[in-house]
Amino acid sequence: MIECLVRRSYLEGKMKAIGFDLGRTLIEYENVPLSWTKLYKEALTEVLVKCNSGVDDNKVAIGEEILSKYNTRINYREIEVSADTIFSEILVKWNLDTEVYLTTAKKAFFKFFQRKVKLYDDTISTLKTLKERGIKIGILTDVPYGMDKNYVLMDIDGFKEYIDVILTSVEAGHRKPNKQGFIALSNELGVTPNEMIYVGDEEKDIIGSNDLGIYSVLIDKSNSCTDYGQKKTIKKLNELLNI
Repeated sequence: MIECLVRRSYLEGKMKAIGFDLGRTLIEYENVPLSWTKLYKEALTEVLVKCNSGVDDNKVAIGEEILSKYNTRINYREIEVSADTIFSEILVKWNLDTEVYLTTAKKAFFKFFQRKVKLYDDTISTLKTLKERGIKIGILTDVPYGMDKNYVLMDIDGFKEYIDVILTSVEAGHRKPNKQGFIALSNELGVTPNEMIYVGDEEKDIIGSNDLGIYSVLIDKSNSCTDYGQKKTIKKLNELLNI
């Protein structure tokens, strides 16, 4: 008991900021799997409609092939690629003018998934309490298919007032567990890595945090008891308030 109190006192005196992953940590795309492969056809069909192009199986297949190439659940990468690069490649293969349709295509694709966004029931209350305690709050998120930041901001619209810094893998140029995003986040928050906690739901969140000396917290909503080497495991966000 005494050891726990000492440890808690140490963390309370040391930690000045908390960084969060976004998907499956603060929000989720309800009924959307980690890999969007099974939803490509429906999403691409919507893109074709919005671009006033004829919908046919060949165009959809071309789009699916390109998206699969950039799907990090299939093909691992740390160097990030922008949505402009990905959707320009698709539009060229569809013989559509990128200058005319690029914005429309990206909007149709990402909005298809954002319709299913959902906040966890303790997201706002936890962030609000942390802010009241004087903790700086940041988000470092690997975005799907190089998603533009303006779409990410739509996802956090319900709680953005509590966020001091939000960085995407596109801005960092690298995806987790690469250190660059974590370094950028700590710099933007104005703290050293060992003055920061990072909370995420995947192995890459823990590896990236640990490599830089950030206090790593795994949020394990499914109670899988997975050990990635995290310093702490929680099942719900509000458990952070006891660290």
